[in-house]
Formats: sequence, structure tokens, C-alpha cells
Amino acid sequence: MQRLLTALTLGLLATSTMAQQMYQWQDERGVMQYGQLPPTGSNYQQIRVQPSPPPGGQLRAPAPLPLKADTSAADAAAEQRRQERARAEQRTAACEKVRSNLETLLNNPRLRRTNEAGEVERIGEDERQQLISQAQEDLQENCSRQP
Repeated sequence: MQRLLTALTLGLLATSTMAQQMYQWQDERGVMQYGQLPPTGSNYQQIRVQPSPPPGGQLRAPAPLPLKADTSAADAAAEQRRQERARAEQRTAACEKVRSNLETLLNNPRLRRTNEAGEVERIGEDERQQLISQAQEDLQENCSRQP
């Protein structure tokens, strides 16, 4: 009994795999022909044969995959916001440095700096006043409108 059951199972499996490939062509008389082997010397079309549904019901179609939302616009907007935040942070840091330099210029009338040759030189009062006015202009122009 077990041999018969095994033979029937193998037979069912073999028939479903054998009949899945068919060919269609028109013979010399114009009659449409079908077969499992393609004809030699004439044009043919390959046909895919679907296996029959299992006994007791139809096979369900696979569930459609969930659609992936288009995130390219959201990603671009997020990247733009990140870049704007980075620019604002840089602007804030630059403004703080200018404020610090202006405070140093206002509170210290006798300033010195090191030139390119490595020599320490004193900053004159005219140059100091020019640096103060330049720092005030930079603050007013670039740092008065903080986001």
C-alpha cells in the first residue's frame, strides 16, 4: 500500500512539472498546433501553462507588498534643515568670536600682536579704533538678525 501511495505522489508531482512548458505554432496548412517540443524550421511561440488549482479550492494570490512611501522629498527637506542648522551654528560661533574680539579691543588700549616674522609689535591707537569700528560693523551687519 505504501508503494502505491508513493507511486501516486511521484506521478502527480511529475505531471505538474512536465506540462508547464508548451509551444504554439502554425503549420503549413494554417492550422494552429500545440506541443511540448518546439517545431524545427518554423516560427513558434512559447506558452506557459499554469497548473490546475488543488482539489477543494482555488489558490489565493499572494498578498501585495506594502507600498513604500516616497521618502525622497522628506529626506531632502530633512537634509536642508540640517544644513540650515549647521550654518546657524557657524554664524553663532563667528558672532561670539567677533563679540569677544570687540570686548578685548574696547577694554585694552595697549594691545600687541605677533607679525609674520615672529616679532611682537604694538597696535597703535588709530589701528585699534579702526579694528573696533570694523568689529562693530560686522556685528551689526551679520549678527543682529539671529534665527
